[in-house]
Amino acid sequence: MAFKTFLLQGLSSGEPMGVVVRTGCRLHAGFYYAGLDWGVRWGGLGFYADRPRAVVEASRCDGLELVGFGVREPLVRQALEVLGIEGVCLEARELIPAHVGLGSTTQLLLAVAVAASHARGLRLDPFDLAVRLGRGRVSWVGSLLFKLGGFVMDAGTPSPLGPRALTRLEVPGDWAFVMVTPGVERGFNEVEEPKIMGKPWEPSLEASYHMSRGALRLASAVARGDLREALEALREVQLGTGLYFSLIQGGVYRSSLSRVVDEARSKNITLAQSSWGPTLYTITDYRNAGSVAEELERILETLNLRGVVVVSKPRNEGASIQNKS
Repeated sequence: MAFKTFLLQGLSSGEPMGVVVRTGCRLHAGFYYAGLDWGVRWGGLGFYADRPRAVVEASRCDGLELVGFGVREPLVRQALEVLGIEGVCLEARELIPAHVGLGSTTQLLLAVAVAASHARGLRLDPFDLAVRLGRGRVSWVGSLLFKLGGFVMDAGTPSPLGPRALTRLEVPGDWAFVMVTPGVERGFNEVEEPKIMGKPWEPSLEASYHMSRGALRLASAVARGDLREALEALREVQLGTGLYFSLIQGGVYRSSLSRVVDEARSKNITLAQSSWGPTLYTITDYRNAGSVAEELERILETLNLRGVVVVSKPRNEGASIQNKS
């Protein structure tokens, strides 16, 4: 069976066919405060990592058939109903772990929407689909990364125009992300999060300063390929974001994650909390990624925590689609 691969930006309408969509995962870096006076609450920023990923296969068929989605199946059915798509068979080959801070819901729903739409021969645009599926109520970072990859800062939420990037940058190819997901309670889900994020409050001057300064430093460091500065900037934007949400999560980091962060710091490893966690991550030179991963595994063992450590390259392209011919 032959495949032809396209980036999503280049897709157009055509004959119905089977397709496979492959995503990356979103590593959230934090927020910068954008004010309330003109309706914008905050902007978000983050990276696209190649693994873990969602892989969804779709083909045209009678009715609706879903395979391999597990507990996510009701969410997928609801999304297809919202989009009015019928007559498609969908199989999840790979799934991003849910509610661990990796943006699994946005990546899955957009992968399903793109795959199902293209299998039916429909013209599609991931940003339009994101709006129709109710993404972006808190951050557009996941939707932007799905289409563009790399590193993005969104232009703030909410936005009636849908996803808009303040900047999009290539992540140096010799960098690597090392993620650790300790076996503690999962983060907030798509029902719980809007209740918390839907009523923003003014940050302290300290939180606002570190949010905005850290975000600008991080974008600048990524553009220059300065790994050391990127880690310092990531630490600063995390500090500002953590101060803002400290009353909700029990500190700058979630209280259940603080021991891991502190132990890693003692080993000269800077960890960032992706969204509500529990996934934490750092950026390193790819040559050193294995030793960093081993150190994080030792930290979990020292703290008597189970967990998963993953090494991933950056993904400097958006989700891809393969047409089966």
